[in-house]
Amino acid sequence: MAAEQSAPVAAFIADLAEHGMHAEVQGPAVVYSVYAVAGALAGTEVPTAVSTSELAGWPAVPPHWLHFENTVRFATTNTDANECLDGWLRHSRDIGAWSTDRPPIVNWFAHVRGVIKDAIA
Repeated sequence: MAAEQSAPVAAFIADLAEHGMHAEVQGPAVVYSVYAVAGALAGTEVPTAVSTSELAGWPAVPPHWLHFENTVRFATTNTDANECLDGWLRHSRDIGAWSTDRPPIVNWFAHVRGVIKDAIA
């Protein structure tokens, strides 16, 4: 773990690792891949990221913006390139009510997979 990582960033990375996912800080973001189970990208690993600054409240408060390479497109979306890696965009996605009935990272996976399901070819 890099010394400059905040406790919430380290916790997010550890939560991902507990579920078999490798994640690393690259510049302003934590980058990892999610296996798409539905939609146009089904059956592929989709690189995704979140801004380290948005993890300040993890696990009590989930990030709002999801980062994807700019080749991942959606029919409707609100994007910008703030705190993104080169060639990536972040997409505004509200997770809604943050369930406390299961581990936060499981909620996060469900949210990210739901967003990826809506990507278009």
